[in-house]
Amino acid sequence: MTTKQFKLVEDYVRSIIENPSKAWDVPIGNKVIKDDYYATASYSQLSKQLGVSTQVLQGLTAAADLYNPLMKKLNDLLKKEGVLVKHQIASALEVRRNAINWWKSLTLEDKKNLTTFGNSISFTRYIKNWRGGENYEILNEVKDQLNQEMVELGLLKNDYVKVKDRDALRDKSFLPNQQESKKRWEELGQLPLESVVDLVVPTEDTEPFVQLKQLAAALQQTVSSKSAKDNFRDGFNHFCNFLKKNRINENELLQNILDEFSLKRFKEDYVLPALDSSEMSPSSAPTIISVIRGCLRRAKSIKGLGFHGFYDVEMTTRGRTGNYYKPYSPKEREAISAAIMSDINATKQMLTPYRKTGLGQNPIDNNGYIKLGMSTLDNARYLFENELNCQPVFYHTAKSAPEKAFLSIVHGSDTGLHDLYKTWGILPIVDINVLAPFLLRLAQITGMNADPLCDLTLDDFLLEHPATGKPCLRYWKERSTGEKELHLDLFQAKLQWLTRKQSKEVQDIFETVKLLTASLRDDAPEELKNVLFIYKSSGQNSYGVVKTICSAKLSHVYSNFVSKHQLQDDNGETMSFSISRFRPTFVSELVEAGVSIREIQLLLGHSNIETTMNYLDRLDFNRIARQKLKETLENIHKKVITPTQKGANKHSKERELIIFSTPLGGCSNLFSPPDFIKNSSLYVAGQPCSQYNKCLTCDNVMLIAEHLPMLFAMKRDYMILMQRNRIMETPYGIVIEENLAVLDEILNPKKSDFSEEELDKGERLSQFEQTAYVDWMAA
Repeated sequence: MTTKQFKLVEDYVRSIIENPSKAWDVPIGNKVIKDDYYATASYSQLSKQLGVSTQVLQGLTAAADLYNPLMKKLNDLLKKEGVLVKHQIASALEVRRNAINWWKSLTLEDKKNLTTFGNSISFTRYIKNWRGGENYEILNEVKDQLNQEMVELGLLKNDYVKVKDRDALRDKSFLPNQQESKKRWEELGQLPLESVVDLVVPTEDTEPFVQLKQLAAALQQTVSSKSAKDNFRDGFNHFCNFLKKNRINENELLQNILDEFSLKRFKEDYVLPALDSSEMSPSSAPTIISVIRGCLRRAKSIKGLGFHGFYDVEMTTRGRTGNYYKPYSPKEREAISAAIMSDINATKQMLTPYRKTGLGQNPIDNNGYIKLGMSTLDNARYLFENELNCQPVFYHTAKSAPEKAFLSIVHGSDTGLHDLYKTWGILPIVDINVLAPFLLRLAQITGMNADPLCDLTLDDFLLEHPATGKPCLRYWKERSTGEKELHLDLFQAKLQWLTRKQSKEVQDIFETVKLLTASLRDDAPEELKNVLFIYKSSGQNSYGVVKTICSAKLSHVYSNFVSKHQLQDDNGETMSFSISRFRPTFVSELVEAGVSIREIQLLLGHSNIETTMNYLDRLDFNRIARQKLKETLENIHKKVITPTQKGANKHSKERELIIFSTPLGGCSNLFSPPDFIKNSSLYVAGQPCSQYNKCLTCDNVMLIAEHLPMLFAMKRDYMILMQRNRIMETPYGIVIEENLAVLDEILNPKKSDFSEEELDKGERLSQFEQTAYVDWMAA
């Protein structure tokens, strides 16, 4: 580095120190080592400008002691003049710098001729990269500042209201409340949060879940863009809704809200159903999961909270708006099933004991070397059967002379070691590609998603659940302390109910996978010993390490599977293959088989039948719908041309028949009771029978907790009837309203004599009540 070059840099820095306004001419670049400042003077741009190498300016040469102080002075001045701002990234600051310099260069006449839109300068027209950074709060501040100057010049309106805000302004409290909310987030974010004693104490005056909000607000302070800040507010609101649905008290302490399964439950019980019912967009879900994951990680660092870790999950919605909801076609299903079963059958065959063939002869001489001309695969087989005890050996494990000779012969052949073992009917290693077909088959026959499948443990299949007698899969478990596994009843695990036909194949998969992985469990880490799908890595850097299949890393399994079996879609193109498409395919097969919506709801694990119906609406069921419509029209046509038989039901002339049922029986016509009711003083002509369903309001009725599932099922069916039919516009609507009012007195936690725990259990058990208490039937 010459003295002349050093003087160039020194003079440049001095000129800016003497005239600080020139600080805005210094280009900004990324900072490698970030502290409170994420940006610095751009060494690459200054290098071009001054003709000095970037390495010299960065202090990476022998002249570092000369240049480092100069660049520090320069950056200190940029900070002082506001060119560099704490916690702001270089790209946003560079756009801001260009905008300010551009504005300074304009004359009054220039400003009068600026293009505006929506009472704002069209910055994208004049400032490079403005659109890419317009979500950053610091750019919005510049935007507001320059637009305000335009207002003061009379070039923009002072009382302009954006179209999207006009409806909100009709509510005069909207803007004050919005500003108050933003201020509150800032206040909470600036509070210390090192220890549990720093958490705001919940009271009747604090907002719901205030400690959780404080946690999210603390993280919000670490981001600068408006969109990133909004993400934390959205994530917090969604998590609050999740907690409310699970009846968590709004003033509950943070340590009682969070546990190791919080993120897993949030995804399974809230995010996925919200996606299925279109209440959440696929593009938002990964961001929301990421926000809550960040909150949980931050919670681990709070001293005294007692929150030490959580089970992480991935949220991938790539393709969710496209092929994710598209079932495989019948032709594609057939090809996939054939491929999966061929792999499974091939693996099962290799589980049978190896039979010696007696081929070959000993190719090793007395000195341990291979005899000339004896390097044949038959002789390698002789070594395998007579010297290696029929046990596979690998290149990194070979020690003895026979082992090394065996591998030398194989290496010199055209056949790979693993492929050779397979042709001999031997399974060389239980890697991820061996287990993948079993995982895919399980997804195919149950419709379960990848996450719960990967989390299955050895005892998660029950041929008969003790509470229902039905076969099921328990697909993730709760532990009280992270150490001791709890005994599971109906409500302590997520359950995937299975038909008897499903259960036989699921049982076979479990037994086969247990057999395949039995030898791996001794070498597996303690936390993986009970996981169903574990395998030995065949990767170069982790060969032999026991791992578990991770749903987020299945993409290469999909591509290998498609490539191996040359799977194509109906258009002859490479198939878009993933486990996520098995769920809609599973539902498609149920619909084709004429399975009821209630049964589909149960098999999918949806707590609300509306979620199931919305899910069906989004699936690609045009082909099925057309077929069902054709069959229905044919049935209607047959009924029209078929003469009415003698002894037909006396109600067949009615357009519709409604059966109202109670635990005591059913009534097919509330408006035409028997004569002994008509003759009573309580009967009013033209109104429904006043004696119907009065037992529940009687003082003598004896209701116990065992009746609650049935009553919740009755309420559910009334609600479905109201949503899916126009019955409320008929006289029967009065009857339904009366019955719902009676049920509300029994089932509403604020009115009921039953405890919240009993009501909660009854409502969950009502899922398994198959009877419909109200039937709306076409005659």
